[in-house]
Amino acid sequence: MPKLARCHMELNPRQQAHQLINKAQRILVATRKNPEIDSIGSILALSLVLEKMGKEIDMVTSGPINSVLSFLPKYDKISPKLDTRRNFVISLDASKAKVASFSYDFSKDGKRLNIYITPKEGSFETKDVSSEACGFGYDLICILDNPDLETLGSIYERNTDLFYNTPIINIDRNPSNEHFGEVNLVDITASSCCEVLYSLIESLSPDYISDNVATCLLAGIISSTSSFQSSSTTPKSFTIAAQLIAVGADQQKIIKNFYKSKTLSSLKLLGRALARIKMEPEAKLAWTLVGLQDFKRTQAKSSDPQTLVDELTTRVPEAQISLVLSEQKEGEIHGIIKTAKNVDIDKLGAIFEARSESDALRFTIKNKGLLEAEKSVVEKIKKFQRTNL
Repeated sequence: MPKLARCHMELNPRQQAHQLINKAQRILVATRKNPEIDSIGSILALSLVLEKMGKEIDMVTSGPINSVLSFLPKYDKISPKLDTRRNFVISLDASKAKVASFSYDFSKDGKRLNIYITPKEGSFETKDVSSEACGFGYDLICILDNPDLETLGSIYERNTDLFYNTPIINIDRNPSNEHFGEVNLVDITASSCCEVLYSLIESLSPDYISDNVATCLLAGIISSTSSFQSSSTTPKSFTIAAQLIAVGADQQKIIKNFYKSKTLSSLKLLGRALARIKMEPEAKLAWTLVGLQDFKRTQAKSSDPQTLVDELTTRVPEAQISLVLSEQKEGEIHGIIKTAKNVDIDKLGAIFEARSESDALRFTIKNKGLLEAEKSVVEKIKKFQRTNL
């Protein structure tokens, strides 16, 4: 990872971020694989601001993006692939002969680039010329709502050199964030990544928070707080939301798209899942199951379990732990767990070898049926609660 300049050490993280952003021209904005609404709201809001500052922007994430966000500006500009074009540099050793002039043209068929270099005196030889591919063309990478580089998925796996040789601003609110950036803006008390980003944008200039930027930020906050109903909601969440609405955030459009325009397939899946809710009062655990046939019969998407666990958290407020187990293909069970603030989610995650991401644990169980997985997971959670309640 590139080292901070000495002068950076005298600045706080937000000031360091300002300096890197102001200096950069071409910026990569990225978020986690299989992004959440908060993830997408964050990268859209930041990209709108950076473009207003005159920067060239690429937005990337690997994995499906929730179509409920298609109403947000520049949603369709998010790419699953990174622009891997690299600069090709031709170097000439001019230590023995100085350059008087140079020019270039293309061959008639356009397939060859010819470069003409005239020395002031003496001559140049073939051995004086070298070439190499270097750099990816990005001056800065901004990574949002992402605890570590590996969570970027294929974007990182296929371009590790880029991430280790380009300055990174890391913006997040996850307690398990590894502080992998040259500059780390990580606030574990925030309700969402959009809340952390709001503070950065406001410090750059309040004028950058347009109605579109405000709508993207508010979408992330509303989603992460389950419309201000979850335990992660803080007084600051309400304050920032009010300020965003004051500058033009379209709250009604967000609510309409998030809560009033569910597809028929999603509603059918939700109905099946709610009909199967189970409760373990002593463990303060609520859970439900979604089988392979449920997806087939409702034609719902595999991303819908995220919505289900949010619904479960809202509809069973007495539960400290909400669990959805879904069979998305035969012999492979996906689990999502959300917890109340007083539950040590990282300690619970260790049981399932899973890390918390935006207040949720995600894990996969292979070579087990849904009912077998249910018995195993529920017993582990009950044992965890007996020890920690």
